[in-house]
Amino acid sequence: MPYTLLAIENPLLDIQCHPTQDLLDKYNLKANDAILADASHQPLYKEIVDKYEVAYVAGGAAQNTARGAQYFLPPNSTVYMGCISNDKFGETMKESAKADGLTTNYEITTEAPTGTCAVLITGHNRSLVANLAAAEKFTVAFVQKPENWKIVEEAKYYYFGGFCITHDGGYNSAVLVSEHAAKNNKTFALNLSAPFLSQFFKERLDSVIKNTDILFGNEDEARTYSKQAGWNTEDVEEIAKKLSQLEKSNDKPRLVVITQGAEATVTAIGNSSQVHPVIKVQESEIVDTNGAGDGFCGGFMGLYAQGVDEPARCVKAGHYLANIVIKRVGPTYPPMAERTNVPTF
Repeated sequence: MPYTLLAIENPLLDIQCHPTQDLLDKYNLKANDAILADASHQPLYKEIVDKYEVAYVAGGAAQNTARGAQYFLPPNSTVYMGCISNDKFGETMKESAKADGLTTNYEITTEAPTGTCAVLITGHNRSLVANLAAAEKFTVAFVQKPENWKIVEEAKYYYFGGFCITHDGGYNSAVLVSEHAAKNNKTFALNLSAPFLSQFFKERLDSVIKNTDILFGNEDEARTYSKQAGWNTEDVEEIAKKLSQLEKSNDKPRLVVITQGAEATVTAIGNSSQVHPVIKVQESEIVDTNGAGDGFCGGFMGLYAQGVDEPARCVKAGHYLANIVIKRVGPTYPPMAERTNVPTF
């Protein structure tokens, strides 16, 4: 049976902890950010395991979103591709995805271990430090294998996390799949993912945005893109409109969706924008905010991939799932058996 939604990006095992501010200072990290690890961050992973109580959660932003989308979709509707190693962390990832009903089709490499991401939670902030390892060994040749390209051809909706554009395999796959979607009138969704992408990979980002029908991001990512583009505005609604009107490879209007944490979510199509209030949560109910944005995108895509193309309804589904995620540890969802009485929005 064909899969409805295909997601691709960097599969990473999250190593999550609640460190002191001293640790962030030691590694020159911002409280609320997402970066790629460099040589100076390599000791961080061992240090947090040795000094703090850690939780291991199968992650990678698009994989979190794919697991979230499957929450709303009929069984076996969502498939995910990325690259892992044949090691213990890779097995943990497979099992975690399977428990959420997500089908995985991983490329396996022996050249590097399964990627990890240090998730450092302070208050309601999270600092992500990704060590891609196996994830950046992903190849476009894997996507082009006949049995895998068949999955691409049969899918109707696609979701890529922007993080994959930092390596050639991910970037070339994003271009290939987004071009296929644009030519065949299918829906391609992309996430801006982190401020550094528009700072250091804007040319690559723009070449994928050109084929993108739904562009997600948060307020920091939107404002950073605006700054890099020279738009001279920090107004999120104005930025969303401008993002919607960037060059497009076909005549399908681009929907832009910008979340703002506890503040209202903004959507824009062309020169028209809307504001959607979030579900208010008591501070005492928040366990952690890691993966809340991924959960939002999962809820949104899970409804959209059922043929619901009304932005307001899909935003409600996104808010619903994000609201569940922030009351749990990490980007996790309730067990399959507990998924009853899911609203239709």
